[in-house]
Amino acid sequence: MFDMTNKYDSENNPFDRQQRIGWWDQDKLRNARIMIVGAGAIGNEVLKNLALLGVGYLFIVDFDVVSVSNLSRTVLFRKEDVGKRKAEIAAKRVKEIGVLDDMLVDWFHGDLVWDLGTGIYRDMDIVLGCLDNVETRVAVNKHCWLTNTPWIDAGMKELGMRVEFYNPPNLPCYQCNLTKEQLANARRRYSCDEFKKTAIDEGKVPTTQITSSLVAALQVQEAVKYLCGQEVMTGKKIYYQGTVNDFDVLSKGVNVNCIGHVHYDEIVSLPLGVDSKLRDFLEQVNSEDYSDSGAVLDLTGDRSFVKSVRCKSCLKKIDIMRPTYRVSEKEWICKECRNRGDYSFDNDMNIESLKETQDVFGLDDCEESILDLTLEQIGIPICHVVAVFDKNGDYKYYELTGDKKLYLSR
Repeated sequence: MFDMTNKYDSENNPFDRQQRIGWWDQDKLRNARIMIVGAGAIGNEVLKNLALLGVGYLFIVDFDVVSVSNLSRTVLFRKEDVGKRKAEIAAKRVKEIGVLDDMLVDWFHGDLVWDLGTGIYRDMDIVLGCLDNVETRVAVNKHCWLTNTPWIDAGMKELGMRVEFYNPPNLPCYQCNLTKEQLANARRRYSCDEFKKTAIDEGKVPTTQITSSLVAALQVQEAVKYLCGQEVMTGKKIYYQGTVNDFDVLSKGVNVNCIGHVHYDEIVSLPLGVDSKLRDFLEQVNSEDYSDSGAVLDLTGDRSFVKSVRCKSCLKKIDIMRPTYRVSEKEWICKECRNRGDYSFDNDMNIESLKETQDVFGLDDCEESILDLTLEQIGIPICHVVAVFDKNGDYKYYELTGDKKLYLSR
């Protein structure tokens, strides 16, 4: 007589078919933490795939709102979502289709170039870039290299698509292969003085929902292979041109002089968030437990704070007291000159001589009004890793872990 003591009902296991793959590790997917930057056409498909595969934690980042043109290319958005925040709606809908009952989904609505700190990347197993411009890709590449976090970039145009896996500190990085023209294009939303341009022409890439489905499937497949311990080609471009059905894998070059190859050796957790005042932050890092007395916050090379500028037209002083990236170019012209219409954004003035900035902040050399500002007000993003310079000439890097309880579920 045949006696089956262990019964296995494959039809009641939502992941049965994928677990039949010999190297598949469902537990690794359940425990994975994946950040998806960009919730547009590619991002929607990526999120759908990850939710159905049983990934346990997703963090969605986007600064945009749903538009009518998104509706034919995004599986998660509806007509009633037009005008709503993409990241928030995508998080809600992907929760609805997720197979895991305990899947966690967090979201962040903001500019990932300036509003999302390096510490978030440290918390992720992998980052999937579903972006449409060079500036944001450079930013993701920078943070991933600082924290040795792998990431996969995807892009598309018409019926063409590409996927590229980067695994720092292994070379190359995304920035290695950028041309001077591409790097210049990454700065196109800023004027020569680094203020935001009042208006720029947005480039819209012609494509279809078919292409976004293809590229997202390949991007997620590479992520699954990596998470399950399979070999993934680093620094290669997987390229498919649908017009002629040409599929190829291209090697990307290494630029040993690329400035993107920077990483932190050690990061110290600091239980503060961007809502903390600059004064409180400096007092804590000046304590014996951290960098001791004389320590200063150094934003050089990361971001700058503008105290005031001189009107380009009449040289009148204009108080700003904000980080550069939050100031528009029109604010470099005083209200009186703007009302007269007697000014130009293009001139040959010595720009640096017209603005007063501050990049280093210490308890002894900061105005009281600046010390009373929050870290967010001086331009530091959530969960950022900031540099502190001590009296011995050494740098120490602190992560603002206090923000994580507000933005990360686990």
